Amino acid sequence: MLDITFANPHFLWLLIPLIGGLIWRWFSVPASIAVSSTEHYTKTAPRKHFAPRQLLLLLEVFAAAAFVCALSRPQSDMEIVPVTKEGTDIMLVLDYSNSMDAFDPQSDMDDSAVRKGIAQGRIKDRLGVAKDQINRFVSRRSGDRIGLVIFGHLGNLAVDPTIDHDHLIGYVNQLENSLLSQSERGTNIAGGISQGIIALKDYNETRRTIVLITDGDHTVPDPVYTPVTAAEAAKKQDITIHTVGIGSDDPFLLGPLSRMGATIRFDTRNLEKIASITGGQFFRAKDNKGFEDVMDTIDSLEKTSKQRPALIYQRDLYPTLLIGGIIALGLAIFLRHTVLREIS
Repeated sequence: MLDITFANPHFLWLLIPLIGGLIWRWFSVPASIAVSSTEHYTKTAPRKHFAPRQLLLLLEVFAAAAFVCALSRPQSDMEIVPVTKEGTDIMLVLDYSNSMDAFDPQSDMDDSAVRKGIAQGRIKDRLGVAKDQINRFVSRRSGDRIGLVIFGHLGNLAVDPTIDHDHLIGYVNQLENSLLSQSERGTNIAGGISQGIIALKDYNETRRTIVLITDGDHTVPDPVYTPVTAAEAAKKQDITIHTVGIGSDDPFLLGPLSRMGATIRFDTRNLEKIASITGGQFFRAKDNKGFEDVMDTIDSLEKTSKQRPALIYQRDLYPTLLIGGIIALGLAIFLRHTVLREIS
């Protein structure tokens, strides 16, 4: 059943004089012309029950009523979303550095086969694989608040924790490494974790988890705030961090080097320590299938079972009323100055 409420119901009182004016004008006698004799008017057509002026009156009153109702801001219950009572608020912290341009094809593929697979879209770079797996993970977490931090040289909060998963997925889909300027390049793992902690600080009634996804080592030196320091800060706030190291030992880079000399520094010990400090787990994903398995495991670790009372989202209906009122008023003006034009 559709329930409609009004944010500004006091404006509805304006409908009373509007209805009164409609009744008065509907039954009022139209203006007449005084003549000396009706002899020449005996054969005039009988008066119709619904005069053109009444059509104009209805259109104008409908437009005015629509505008009044729009001012009252009617709202309907749009959607009911079950939220887990002992749910998980999750921040995905995604490496957005230039090393995510690398590809991780099967080791038995030669360079020409890899280039062909890349050109045909069958082989995606690490960022592309991460986007696919994040979207898959998010789509399975109905009712959980999930947000996104991206980090290169700096950590940036991209999407606050939300149950609007379509919005989150839409943001993830538009991420491209080409949008990252040279001045922003680097891998600031500590900054990414820090932004994730800040985003979760107000959600302390549920389990809070950070999923860190990176393909490299922390390369932004800071003698005070290191990834380990960030992990200790997360532990103090009772936030669990799962770390995911993605990428093979023999990555492929587009360019003249291909696999030759294309080594990317990867410190698994650092990621293991971050996870260990916060009670999380470290995972290694060397290819797309491995990444999929890792995200499935994290999904199962963070499963929830109980339900909160449903959240009800209100949808404003006033835009529809405004459009209807404008159309009715425009039609009345058009008819008054064309086919129903009165003699002046």
